Formats: sequence, C-alpha cells, structure tokens
Amino acid sequence: MATSPNPTDTGDRKSLPSGLILPNVFHSYLRRWNNFYGVNFDQAEFLNWIDENAIISSHKLESQKVAAGKTGMVTGFTGAVEFGLGRSAHNHPDFVELFYAFGRLAPYCGTGHKTTFGLGQTRSQWLTEALPEVSIQSVLAARIDELTHKFMAHRKRTGGSRAAEIAETWATILARRELGESLFDIAADLERHYETVKTYVKLARKALKVEDSRELVDC
Repeated sequence: MATSPNPTDTGDRKSLPSGLILPNVFHSYLRRWNNFYGVNFDQAEFLNWIDENAIISSHKLESQKVAAGKTGMVTGFTGAVEFGLGRSAHNHPDFVELFYAFGRLAPYCGTGHKTTFGLGQTRSQWLTEALPEVSIQSVLAARIDELTHKFMAHRKRTGGSRAAEIAETWATILARRELGESLFDIAADLERHYETVKTYVKLARKALKVEDSRELVDC
C-alpha cells in the first residue's frame, strides 16, 4: 500500500493489523467490479467465501494518521501485505479466479474508501523500497492538528464535542486551502455549501491571526 487505506473495521480479529479485515478489503474491489464489469457476483456469498478461505500470508505494515475529507482525521496503514488462499478455497473455482483478478485490478482502482482523495493507492508487487518520509497527506494531517489546537485555544468555550468539531472543521478547510485546493473542491468533498466553506475560511484566518499575535506577545 503506497498511501493509507482506511477500510472500516467491524470485526474482532486482534491478531491482524488495525483495519485489515479481509472481507472489508475485498468488498472495495467487488463493489467496483460489479459496477463496471458485465458479470456480477453475489456480494454476501463472495465475502463469506473470502472470510472462510482467504489468509494473510505475510505483512509489513505501520499505522498512519491522515486527513480524509469530511470524516476529518482517520488512522489507516501503509506498507506491504500478501494474501493467499486455503485448500478448501478451490472448491469454488469462480471465486478463486475472481480473487486473483482482484490482485491485478487493485493498482487501478485502489483499496478501501476515499480513493478519490488519494487514500488506498496500491501496487501489485511487494513493496521493498522505503516509503517517502514526508507525503502530502502527512503534511496535511500535521497542519490540521496544529490548526485545531490553535482554534481550540481561541474559543472561549472549549468544553463538549461541538467546540472540537468546529475547530477541526475550520482547521481542515484552512489547511487544504493552504495546500492549493479550491474552495469549490473542498466544499464538494465535505458536502457543505460553498458560501459556508468560504465563511469558515475567513473566520479561521481571523482566529489564526489572533492566536499568532498572542504567541508573538508571549515570546
């Protein structure tokens, strides 16, 4: 995985890396396959087969916190993973072929959700070279964390989840704008009105100036 995927972890498999639940991984491939290919496969049947027969042969993964659109900050992972099949899997040859076809499809469709935002980039070979120490996602995540703390300090009432939610929303919008994204794209991705996002940017910049001025005075 070249960039962090974020499959939803609804299972309880403590021996696996966080989020790496096989039916969730292969569900992302199957959804795209059924949407664009002429032959559809039953989702429940295939994912049940994956759950019973697919295995993780080896992995070298590490967690990474990234920004992911309207969901804010999420924790995914980067690294390498090798999947295999148990012996009983070959009792269903159509699913075996589909399993290996997904291995070839993954680099083109990505893994997990938020692939249009840059998450889930996938390569078909074992990842031997070191991943870049700094990525756009990690820079964005660090900036959002920094701005969130500043906006929380700016707010007079910091208790409750509402204040934290507003601070993180302001931080996410402003950080993405600083990296060059248009307000139209940010508004579409966050599923908010353009004028609302435009107002949040203005409020965020105003609050940031106040906090930066306070830091200069303290120095």
